[in-house]
Amino acid sequence: MRSLISVTLTTTMALSINVCVCEEPAKSPANDIQIKADNMRYDTSHKHADASGNARLSYKVKDSLVTLKSNELHAEFDDKGNLTEAIAEGSVEIEYGETKLYATKCIHHFDTNVAVCTGDDVHLIQEKNEVHGREANLDIGTHVFTMQASQEDQVTCVVYPKQKEDKQ
Repeated sequence: MRSLISVTLTTTMALSINVCVCEEPAKSPANDIQIKADNMRYDTSHKHADASGNARLSYKVKDSLVTLKSNELHAEFDDKGNLTEAIAEGSVEIEYGETKLYATKCIHHFDTNVAVCTGDDVHLIQEKNEVHGREANLDIGTHVFTMQASQEDQVTCVVYPKQKEDKQ
């Protein structure tokens, strides 16, 4: 039997060494951060958390839920408990709105809301459209991304035009 550890962090929360919420913070959905995993270790003195096994990080950007899933997750926090950086490795998936990005490794910088994702086949899927490459820079706040390929390959993009509605 596996146990699921869930920690919800907000910018006003205090944590004890055993990863329990010490006081109930005021609800602020825009700042809520939730980390779930099969195993987790939170180091209060160094302000970071390490999660492994079905690691899942959820947060909101401009009222849109963003979910980052991976095998391993390392999260860094500042002195106020704000998430500053998350490094996800192994079967990484970022999902927000109708967009999904798959990679081997992603580093998300929360000061800019940009995720840099790498792997042999980094691919972004939006509806039926797909873009494949080796490195993607994804601006989650603006939904703008850039994709690069290795020197031997090219970026591949498949775009399906939207069907026009029939006028009667």
